[in-house]
Amino acid sequence: MMETGPSRQALPHDRSAEIWVDHKATEKLSASIRRWVTTLMHDEGITNPLARDEETVKAKVWTKQEGILAGLNAADHLLREWMPGATWRWSIGDGAKVNAGKVILDIEGGREQVLAAERIILNLIGRLSGIATNAAHWQEKAAPVAVASTRKVHWGLLDKWAIHLGGGLTHRLTRKDARMIKENDLATMIRQDEKRPRGIARVVSELDLESLGAFIVLEVRTIDEAIAAAETWAQRIENEGGKDRLTVMLDNMDTEKAKEVILDLETRQFRDLIIIEASGGISFEDLTTWSDLGVDVISSSKLHCGTSALDVSMLFDGA
Repeated sequence: MMETGPSRQALPHDRSAEIWVDHKATEKLSASIRRWVTTLMHDEGITNPLARDEETVKAKVWTKQEGILAGLNAADHLLREWMPGATWRWSIGDGAKVNAGKVILDIEGGREQVLAAERIILNLIGRLSGIATNAAHWQEKAAPVAVASTRKVHWGLLDKWAIHLGGGLTHRLTRKDARMIKENDLATMIRQDEKRPRGIARVVSELDLESLGAFIVLEVRTIDEAIAAAETWAQRIENEGGKDRLTVMLDNMDTEKAKEVILDLETRQFRDLIIIEASGGISFEDLTTWSDLGVDVISSSKLHCGTSALDVSMLFDGA
């Protein structure tokens, strides 16, 4: 197997430091958690904090499946802000791997108060833990190549957070986080009288390197387009003394063409200047094949879209 890019240099596709630092949510993630929890509560018809009623109950939240936990910080926000008078204790934290039967939360509160919040707490933990667990499975199968999410998220930064907790890369957090030039962008940037490889070379040569954000991704469809982009980028790096690498996204490219791209980049000694991202239609079963090709990162919405929630349950004492 070829030596892949991540073993040589760190990938810029990890933006997790913007949302999760030292096992704590940043203000950016905390703000997103507040918005989503408020939305979920309002969708249940709950627009004010749940007053504690006189009848006290104790309950436990436990896992019915093995997996990676995510969403506990969000559930904790719900408990703090929406359940005054309740008390609770977490036995474990976000990102932990758990077996089936693990009690993760003990809670005491009013009967109606706990019942009203039960499903929302379980939905937060279950859905986000499902994403984290799925991301962990993808990363394990793709190793040593990194896997990354896309911006086709349902719960915004919360989905990105879950991907990170599962060991995947966040990729862009917002559209402006990094510059991505995709098919629709190129359609407006390549002139009518230009062949695509020449047009792509011109686009790369005209990029304003000061306004690219965290990194730059360019989508290509053919070997010629990939080589044109890499060659132009190499010239710019040599002339301008930059150190950033260009991410060439092989979007919906089959493995045979991708293999030719990688071999050609190696032969022309452009490989260290280029990050190769495979994307589009890649399934879990395909991961080993793509990893063996020597790409640097595999991005897919399947890490987080349509994943099954981790099965978690709440059980009242005495039930």
